[in-house]
Amino acid sequence: MKYQSIFILYTLFIFSGFICAKSTGDNSPLPENRPQNIRFSYSLSGGMMYYSENIFISKDSCFYSINFGGTVSRVNFKLSESELDKLYRVFVENRFDKIKTYEEMVYDRGGESISLNWGKGNIARVSNSGITFVKDSWSAEWNACLRAMVTLAKDRMNEQLKTYEIKLDSSLFGKECYIQINQNIVFPKSKLIAERDDEKEIIKHVKLSPGYHRASVTVGKYSKGININADSTTALIISLENDSLRYEFVK
Repeated sequence: MKYQSIFILYTLFIFSGFICAKSTGDNSPLPENRPQNIRFSYSLSGGMMYYSENIFISKDSCFYSINFGGTVSRVNFKLSESELDKLYRVFVENRFDKIKTYEEMVYDRGGESISLNWGKGNIARVSNSGITFVKDSWSAEWNACLRAMVTLAKDRMNEQLKTYEIKLDSSLFGKECYIQINQNIVFPKSKLIAERDDEKEIIKHVKLSPGYHRASVTVGKYSKGININADSTTALIISLENDSLRYEFVK
């Protein structure tokens, strides 16, 4: 009976979701000044959703990539010495190497992770994904480091956005349409109405980063997924022909 009680208590403990607290004792201490060979890495996972982001920053090269359903857009950029110093200072001032985490049993959770590598085998890594959570008492420091990296990368991506045209042919007029590119709605679910009698197409302008993007198009009962290459095309034409949803690209 005694051992049965212990087993029940142990089972309740495990299924309560709590596993253990986790310190950052394995992290290498961050030097006061930025090491010349330091590399910043960031990753975001969408969990069950097929979506991820990756950022890599070093003095030699930097990139920001987004994978949405297997289509990948990516921008490459460079940072000056002063920009690298400013970024590193955020991590030092927020004691990134000291941030505490804990583990809790959850399923299909995505999240974000950041790691800094420098010298021979030096690494400081913090994860807020899967079963690992940043402690509430360290959330301000974690968010400051996260914001510094992600904002910097997004700003660089925004600088390289290109104007892209989505041309909706007159064969779609009067039909209920819905168009989404990646996670952005281009045309909400509604009827496509021409503004003039002589109008032959309606054009929607979107901003796309270099690389590939996934468009989801629904017209009435017809749906189609379309991969857009923003590097080699400038427009996508969508039409209905013989009760079939058609598309073509303009280079």
